[in-house]
Amino acid sequence: MAYHSLVGTARDESPRVGVEQVSQVSGPATGRWLVSWQIQNLGGAPFQILTARCPHGKFRSRERELAPAPKLAPGESARIELPIACDGPPGSVVENAFLILRVLWLDKPWQVFARFRVVFAEDGGPETTTELVTTQRVGFSTEEAKL
Repeated sequence: MAYHSLVGTARDESPRVGVEQVSQVSGPATGRWLVSWQIQNLGGAPFQILTARCPHGKFRSRERELAPAPKLAPGESARIELPIACDGPPGSVVENAFLILRVLWLDKPWQVFARFRVVFAEDGGPETTTELVTTQRVGFSTEEAKL
């Protein structure tokens, strides 16, 4: 499995996460798919996945709270599934789609942004290619504003 991740200047300054699509299954209606991703902890500290969502207008799902929330030790992975609304003719492309995860890492909330390129297969199914994974601590900008 090839995972993509952005590594900061120091390995333990933020969670390091790999994201790769593993399946898509046609849903109950046209333009509805159940898409699964493998999420891997590439860092040295455990994290817990609290929520997942895809906000792009052409590749979207509502935020879903994961219960039970997967806890990943270093090197471990978990599979998450989201019902996705998307539709396009075979070969068409959606750029800059995202899977956004809210995680708890070292007792602090973080967001993980996995940026995708989506290509629609012959059967209409979305096939995502992870282009970049970045992380951001929740509330970092409000803390800097207080300084």
